Amino acid sequence: MKKISFYVTGNVQGVMFRQTFLRAAKKRKLKGGASNDAQDHARVHCSLIGNEAAIDEMINKLRSGKPINSWNAYVEALHPHDHFIELSKHQVSTENINQFPWPPNVDFYL
Repeated sequence: MKKISFYVTGNVQGVMFRQTFLRAAKKRKLKGGASNDAQDHARVHCSLIGNEAAIDEMINKLRSGKPINSWNAYVEALHPHDHFIELSKHQVSTENINQFPWPPNVDFYL
């Protein structure tokens, strides 16, 4: 079981990044959380818990720089935090993702 928190920079706010990230986590049977950074619109804070290989695979895909959805969300850089951010501290998590009124017209590539 691995636990990791990090922040990503790039085209990550207003482009369905959090929904894409968390649906990718669920698809891999991981638990996760994501929060927009209020001061920096090019930054999102993320946490993942679960199988180490699945987390590493997901992080590698994020680091590829390729779009992760049809709204052109992509990561320019991924920066590990030196502490774990509990999922309950995030705005959106794999536990509450379906409680948000997400736009339906997005394709997920992650």
